[in-house]
Amino acid sequence: MSFVPAFFDHLSKHLQQDERRQMLSSLAVSVAPELWVSLESAALLDISRARFGLEERLDTRSNVPRWLIAAERYKVDLWVQDLRAEQHSVSIEFKVVHNNKDAYTKIREARRDMAKHIPRIDCNDSVERWGIVMLVFSRFYDDQTGNYNYHRGFSTREDMLQAFVTALGDDDPWYKNAPRLELAASPVLLAEMASANFIDPSQAASGIYFTLVRRLGSTSP
Repeated sequence: MSFVPAFFDHLSKHLQQDERRQMLSSLAVSVAPELWVSLESAALLDISRARFGLEERLDTRSNVPRWLIAAERYKVDLWVQDLRAEQHSVSIEFKVVHNNKDAYTKIREARRDMAKHIPRIDCNDSVERWGIVMLVFSRFYDDQTGNYNYHRGFSTREDMLQAFVTALGDDDPWYKNAPRLELAASPVLLAEMASANFIDPSQAASGIYFTLVRRLGSTSP
């Protein structure tokens, strides 16, 4: 049984803590926080090894674990590798989808990430692949939108969530060469954004969600 679903729950609870929610709300209105989330996730997994069965040592050295946990290794956001090569490596890709004109492009990228070639390894076909997607729905004050262009199809954050779930399995030619995905965990609300900078609380409720996806029909080792 893969550790990833349990780690997703642990990571979600970690990011729901007050300090982390404030950081996410700050980042979400200013940048795409994929890198921050991937680094935060790598550190959290590393210090929580025992919880997920990754604490075994490679040899007699006390500070050399059997399982490598690395962010941005082999062009993968979070890479987990058995240094004894007895079990499958695990890749976790992070993607942020905002409610803007690029939403479906980002969903397509998330789908393609589940099939992309991982360089400098000889086990692409056996890698256990997962994706964690952050969905950000925000409504700015009218005079603070800058160059942000809302997607016309998303009037509420619920509209966006439903559109995302539908798009995971859409076989439209737009998604050519992008495998269909399925939810491995339903979207989890990480943070309300009514008090975030530049957000207008009188408009549709803004919020940040987390969800776990995997390739359709795949089974975890």
